[in-house]
Amino acid sequence: MREIRIASGRVAALLCLPVIFWLACPYSALAEEVTASYAGPTITFLPTEVARQRGFFHEQNLDIKYLLTRTEADRAALASGDLDYTLRAGSTFVSAARGLPVRVIFLGTTRPFWGLVVRPEIKAVKELKGKSLGVPGLLGAQHISAKAILRQYGLDPDRDVIYRVVEVGARIAALQAGSIDSSMMDYGEAFRAKKLGLKMLVNAADSHGLLAGGVGTNLRKLRDQPEQVRRFLKAMVQALKYMQENPEGTQQVMMSFLKIDREMASEIYQMSINNFTRNGTVEESTMNALVERLLADAGIKGVPVSQLTDFAPLQQVLKQF
Repeated sequence: MREIRIASGRVAALLCLPVIFWLACPYSALAEEVTASYAGPTITFLPTEVARQRGFFHEQNLDIKYLLTRTEADRAALASGDLDYTLRAGSTFVSAARGLPVRVIFLGTTRPFWGLVVRPEIKAVKELKGKSLGVPGLLGAQHISAKAILRQYGLDPDRDVIYRVVEVGARIAALQAGSIDSSMMDYGEAFRAKKLGLKMLVNAADSHGLLAGGVGTNLRKLRDQPEQVRRFLKAMVQALKYMQENPEGTQQVMMSFLKIDREMASEIYQMSINNFTRNGTVEESTMNALVERLLADAGIKGVPVSQLTDFAPLQQVLKQF
């Protein structure tokens, strides 16, 4: 792991992060470097890590660098071109709907890979009224998921809880210290929390669908570098196929990426494998319903999904499979 030092003051101001890092891979010095932002090593972003570890990006002569970003900064950096790609489909839909020059080009998930984790004394979702709830970013996928769960259990998600932005990796400690009362956590973090006496009150995948993980990019990238976009997407499609056909190899990637043991990797794989798409696409009616709900949670209405996506490069790639 190596630290990225960014010379541009504009980029640094956009990201505003306590930590920015890349996971380097021993690719050829001639490989084309691309940056992809994410919210940290979670199960949602597993397809990209499978593509990295299993060499699918390398086969496409791409050297991927992850950038750890917060949701709000991620949107601005992607729109300006300071990022090549983002792995956050949910926030990219919101950005595009607000008029930013970005599009979703690949959908990796149909259901969330996280749950609502609470302090041990909390027995029901309704007990969170007036209490705090940790999310990695406002109006990101986990925030929207939290609002859906609260609404389902009879709370007003905009008034009855206090949202706190807490980074991935810091949420267990925050719960233990009592600085937050509950938090959205991906499965890996939730399992670790359970071992420490906390509990997952609700599995979000049992509550609602969500287009959280995927790939977004800006319009300039689509216009000026279409061939690179297709190579990136081909690696992602190969990763999804590998995940379905190679459980053992996928679990090995999970162990190193999520820092979990084999038993936990096996359990999380079984719980989550059907939450991923098969090839980066989702049935149009399902996508429209999920996007409409996502945008409604962000206070956005009346924006056609066709203005938020560009699946033409992906369709070109899928003709090769």
